[in-house]
Amino acid sequence: MSQDVTSHELIGREHPAALLHAEVSRAIGSHGGLVLVTGEAGIGKTTLVTSAAREARRQSALVVGGACWDSGSAPGYWPWVQVIRALRRVAEPQEWAQAEEAAGGSLAALLGEAQGSETPDGFRLYDAVTSALVALAQRRPVVIVIDDLHVADPASLRLLEFAAQQTWFERLLLIATYRDAEVEPVDHPLRDLLAPLVARATTISLTGLDLAGVRALMTRTAGHEPPPDLAAEVHLRTGGNPFFVEQTARLWRSGGSVAAVTPGVRDALLRRLSLLPRSVSELLPAAAVLGNEFHRQVLAAVVAEPVAHVDRLLELAVVARLVVAKGGGVFAFAHDLVRETLYDALDDPRDLHGAVVAALDGSPGLAGRLLPSDLARHAWLAGDRVDPGRAIDLTLAAAHDARGRLAGEEQLGHLRRAYDLSAAADPRRRAMIAIDLGRELAHLNERDQARQVLDEAVAIARDLDDPELPARVALTFHAHYGLDQARDLLKTAHARLVGGQVPDERLALDLIFHLAAHARRGGDDEALTFSLWAHHDIIWGPGTAGERLALTGELIGVARRTNDRELEHFATALRWVAMIEQGDPRYLDHFHDYVARSRRSGRSHLTMTADIDAGILAAFAGRFAEAESLLPQIRSVSHHDHFIAMIDHHVWAMLWLQGRTTEQQQVLHDLRGAEHPCVAVLEALTALQAGDLDLALRHFADGEPRQRMARPLWLRFQAQIAAATRDPELCAQARAALEPHRGRWAVSLFGWDISGPYDLWLAMVDAAEGRWDTAVEEFAAAWRSADLMRARPWSILARAHLADALLARNAPGDASAALDLLGGVREEAAELGMHHVPAPAASPSGHSSATAGQPAAAAGTPQPPDHAARGRSETDDTAGGATGRDNAIDAGGAVDGQPKEVTADSAVGG
Repeated sequence: MSQDVTSHELIGREHPAALLHAEVSRAIGSHGGLVLVTGEAGIGKTTLVTSAAREARRQSALVVGGACWDSGSAPGYWPWVQVIRALRRVAEPQEWAQAEEAAGGSLAALLGEAQGSETPDGFRLYDAVTSALVALAQRRPVVIVIDDLHVADPASLRLLEFAAQQTWFERLLLIATYRDAEVEPVDHPLRDLLAPLVARATTISLTGLDLAGVRALMTRTAGHEPPPDLAAEVHLRTGGNPFFVEQTARLWRSGGSVAAVTPGVRDALLRRLSLLPRSVSELLPAAAVLGNEFHRQVLAAVVAEPVAHVDRLLELAVVARLVVAKGGGVFAFAHDLVRETLYDALDDPRDLHGAVVAALDGSPGLAGRLLPSDLARHAWLAGDRVDPGRAIDLTLAAAHDARGRLAGEEQLGHLRRAYDLSAAADPRRRAMIAIDLGRELAHLNERDQARQVLDEAVAIARDLDDPELPARVALTFHAHYGLDQARDLLKTAHARLVGGQVPDERLALDLIFHLAAHARRGGDDEALTFSLWAHHDIIWGPGTAGERLALTGELIGVARRTNDRELEHFATALRWVAMIEQGDPRYLDHFHDYVARSRRSGRSHLTMTADIDAGILAAFAGRFAEAESLLPQIRSVSHHDHFIAMIDHHVWAMLWLQGRTTEQQQVLHDLRGAEHPCVAVLEALTALQAGDLDLALRHFADGEPRQRMARPLWLRFQAQIAAATRDPELCAQARAALEPHRGRWAVSLFGWDISGPYDLWLAMVDAAEGRWDTAVEEFAAAWRSADLMRARPWSILARAHLADALLARNAPGDASAALDLLGGVREEAAELGMHHVPAPAASPSGHSSATAGQPAAAAGTPQPPDHAARGRSETDDTAGGATGRDNAIDAGGAVDGQPKEVTADSAVGG
């Protein structure tokens, strides 16, 4: 953009300037909004906005800005980091203190100043930044300027949209510029994200100056008026683009011919650069390689010159208005075209990219001046000027950094580059990278590409004298493609690593045991982590919680030994999930500690998973409003299909517990075709709740889902089908399948689904066959367990079924105990919004009016699933912990504040 015009009146921009100044005046006196200034590169967008910013400052507004970074590896929220830094710098101390307080402490993480923090993502960050801006705007008008949205990261655009939507009536004006022509193509990644901004904004589109404007700008730039024919020629060749006009005018002033100006103006820039001292013109290409912005110390290291000497050369570039000083040792090119022209003029930029890597390797103190993604980009573009092993190290470090920022696409891009670079590396390392890339591709459902990459890892492993590598490849195949497709690989790997014969079903576990043993003996924590996770995931299913507790405990030990916070986070999450499955109430203490650690970490993806877990456990405790209130912020950062499907499953579970069948159908509609392992089971459970037994039976006939992680949900469904049909054979099958799991809880999908205590489902099967004594004992056991686990919805359901069973058994005292139970059930179900839990009315004979074998709490319907594998909520130690009458069960089974005859234990005795 023109730097000359910033200190003078605008030329040829009277109308757009008036529009923008009117927006500023409205923000000063009333309320703000969003203004987008668009046009091609060099058209004068920044100049126009600078004029408006100067006017806003004149009227005592707080004005700050930031610019997006077109480096190919821009960090998330970079323009907003600049905005917050500037606000802290220019705001009064009291203003900034109020802004920080309104933001709830999240700004420090965004600024990279929270200990061990990474930039947070999603709803929490959006709300924090917006709250800070509102707090400042309530003291005085605020104008925020963001330049070059066309190269913004998606998260920054979402934050801008959020802020614009939430601050419309505040004295806050948001101004942004972008090159509209660059984002118009349908395949541009930001096109859809800019569309809602355009719909909400006042848009000012800039075009080229007219002939009079070109003549006036040339006069001011050159110091004297050009001949009419020269002005006309420049107008024709430049299209009135102010930046092109200025550069051409400077050439003309220095004796050059405007005939050399091309529409792209690169020749003009190169000729302008040629007028600089040779030492400056030789320095600037290295700066162009660093990016539009660069630090003086890094530039000095790249060109191997003293910093003081580089400073002097940069001063000359600033005088020539090709570079501007940003403060803090940071400089930037005056216009993107300057950098682009310099870079494109290089015969072979690989040498300079390699020099950047070498400079940073030789000066560890400069490491913080470049982002991991930027350093990886230099290593990639340097080609053979950087050792492949070093390039791989930097690229994998960038992938790890991207993962920590939930930048999945960026992470995958780095892994792809690492894989490409590994063609010249050690074959074993290439195979290991192929495993990582294949696993990530499979996780993103790019199964064909994942298979191609993993096939190469298979080929490498086959040729190397390394018995552990084939085992890793085979286990990765097994995890993503199942036993049938991995069988031959598992057999081959087993023969090389272990030897001997084992059943096919034991191949994977046998490999894992040996891999883990080798890793422990050799002190290889990376290999041990791989083995423990593989073991954990492969055995997942009912009856394995004890093993998984041991595995996650060892993983936590490895994490603490290696200071791996992410490993500790996820191992801890799955540890308390296993404790829920065991019916161990201490899970809640572990959950609270897990959430607290997640918050302290400041890492966005750890906070996100803690929020998900909070929502699941809030529903588990019956705090449905709290669980629903967390959904918007969870969805705002969960863009992957897998997460979306699991969040929908969580919503379905809450709706099931509340009996909201119509809304369940809408969720199921969204889940069909999604990346979900057992939609048919959810459809069948919903059908049972709605009384459609035929549909449920048709789904039951399709058989159990293939994925082992869904088996507990299937066992629950099997019990409900048996109870609904009262078919003796189905009841016997369900009882046999459930019997080994007495006293435990049905937890599926790695904790996304908690389907209640197994005792409840056993009781339903027994009640369906009129085995009332056994059913009463099992319903009472389910009640006790639900209260112990602070799972109010499941306690309500167990008590409602227990009351029904007591009325059906009709032993002495049963009717009285049942009616006492039902009073609490009615009250508490209404409190939680579980309106589908009817209270059975006793018939004159004392028997339940419900059909025999179908408890009234859900006659003919299944029991609800909950989701706990991951749920947050700083669950209060009392909230959700008792039944409707605070009946916290003591060690003897009595219920506080409740007559002994209606405790779970006394109900069993009748």
